[in-house]
Amino acid sequence: MKKLICGCLVLMLCASMSGCTSKSDTPTNTSAYTEGTYTAAAKGNNGDVSVEVVFTSDAIQSVTITEQQETAGIADGALEKIPAGIVENQSLNIDTIAGATNTSNAILSAVEDCVKQAGGDVEALKNKTTEVVKGEQEEISCDVVVVGGGAAGTAAALAAVEAGKNVILIEKTASPMGAGTFAGVLFATDSTLQKEAGKTVDPEWVYDQFMETSEYHANGALLANVIAKSGSTVDWLIENGVKLNLLDPGHGGVIGHLGNPTTAHGYDEGGVAAMTKLHEVIETKGGSVRYETTGTELIITDGKVSGVIAVKADGGELRINASSVVLATGGFAGNAEMTTEIFGDVNYGNPVVKSNTGDGIKMAWAIGADKGIVIPQNYGIGPDFSTASDELKQIENYSALTGAFQTPVLFVNSQGTRFTNEEVVLEAAHGAETLRSVSGGEIYSILDQGILNQVAEGGLAELVDRYSIFIGNNQRYIEGGHQVDTDQRYADSITPKDVTAALEKAVEEGIVIKGDTIEELAEKLNMPRLTATLDRYNEMCRNGADTDLYKASEYMDELAEGPYYAVKYKYVNYLGTLGGVEVDEYLQAVDAAGKPIDNLWVAGADASGAYGNAYVPFEGGTLGFAYNSGRIAGEMAAANAK
Repeated sequence: MKKLICGCLVLMLCASMSGCTSKSDTPTNTSAYTEGTYTAAAKGNNGDVSVEVVFTSDAIQSVTITEQQETAGIADGALEKIPAGIVENQSLNIDTIAGATNTSNAILSAVEDCVKQAGGDVEALKNKTTEVVKGEQEEISCDVVVVGGGAAGTAAALAAVEAGKNVILIEKTASPMGAGTFAGVLFATDSTLQKEAGKTVDPEWVYDQFMETSEYHANGALLANVIAKSGSTVDWLIENGVKLNLLDPGHGGVIGHLGNPTTAHGYDEGGVAAMTKLHEVIETKGGSVRYETTGTELIITDGKVSGVIAVKADGGELRINASSVVLATGGFAGNAEMTTEIFGDVNYGNPVVKSNTGDGIKMAWAIGADKGIVIPQNYGIGPDFSTASDELKQIENYSALTGAFQTPVLFVNSQGTRFTNEEVVLEAAHGAETLRSVSGGEIYSILDQGILNQVAEGGLAELVDRYSIFIGNNQRYIEGGHQVDTDQRYADSITPKDVTAALEKAVEEGIVIKGDTIEELAEKLNMPRLTATLDRYNEMCRNGADTDLYKASEYMDELAEGPYYAVKYKYVNYLGTLGGVEVDEYLQAVDAAGKPIDNLWVAGADASGAYGNAYVPFEGGTLGFAYNSGRIAGEMAAANAK
């Protein structure tokens, strides 16, 4: 709504968009406005992004971000450049910032709202075109060029710089990005932190986890090298400024990890801070980091890889001649077409990193690199509240309602048949594989009023006690930009939560299906076997033992108090894809005959060799593989660059 301009400082974002120039092909005065200051908000990645827009009678004078909860370091480019682009171009036709699409769109939507309030012509501003003047073609040379600034690429660049080589690291987004900025922990077997705590891990145990989970499709020699490197890599990261804490198994509430060895080292300041610091170290030690620079093609000279062609932020071509190339672009979860082509028409949900679009994999495949095993990295399953309204999400104890359904009570398939031990929900990797393998891809969680009464009386810990084991041994780290603190989570888990209001709204919206009797619920769900399934389940609960699927007795709660409720399950997180380019034990890309491709290394999520059908169910496996494979690739690329 319209308001008077306050005496507070108004940030005038009238600077040019970084690295490019533009010239409007329509008059500046595209639309007339009612002068004044207007405010609006739109949903970003972590919450609402609020803007304040000042209009003169014929122009957007300034756009100021007044409130936002976006992830620092990742959203910075969008928060700076989108407002500046709107003002400079007097347009809403502004390209979103790679890696911060949701934030970019939120700003554009909020400003659009303000334009409407000011009486401006929204469609004219959205359709306004600009003549982009591309930057000049540039050609440079170096010893090692690394494509992708996530965990693997950063480790590769740092290792090559420390080997005394001239290194260029290019990253397509405007800031440090990749799954390594969202992940929370990486594994090791014998770091200094583990040695000091007396909690070193047998490398054979880690090796077996990889091999058995992959059903022996993994490259054992590659894994042996990665595992052997893991302890020194944690120490190396700490030496270069990354703050890590040793974490006990189950710290994140995934109690399927309890009893495992202590593999996890968690970010104390978060992945964005860690990656930002490492990029600064790379430059301090003589390397070069170029953001908003997208690798598009490998240069081939005399049949050998000899560099990378990239596109700069200003649209100009950058030709980087190099003795060695490392590709580490994070997989292809952000490429819907490629995902469908490889995995089929499956809805894994929104990927954590949308800017990972398979750039490195496609570049390697284009020059004859062999296609390796690829898997989706789904982490956890839970109730599908994806269509929940904002009104529902704002109701008190909404999160407790979703948490109640994400417990090992009773799971059935589309016919109403119990088909698995529900404890799979307690191990994120196993849960995802269960959903992927169940016939029809449908799992439903069934609760009764008695279960919800337990939550109302004693909190979610009445159903699953995830955190009491850490009382007196608080675990703290940052994952996905959020602080994980087991003391806080335990306190919340034992707080009574009445979910009635949220439940009624969820039923109204059709997300949760309700039946006053189990027969009514079975009819609504068209599950002919549900009533018999519940009868059999309740019989075992009364007997105190699951003699069908062997669930622990502590999770055998009889469901005998109506109403009954059901909700369909979905994948909780789509962390990315794993694999794509076949490599040898030192991360050098190979062709279909297994012959190494001269001067080309592939690391992190772009590299196959660590996984088969699923990723490992222990803590820190993926991020640990990224850092260690990148470090090995960087060392080998440096040794190759003579």
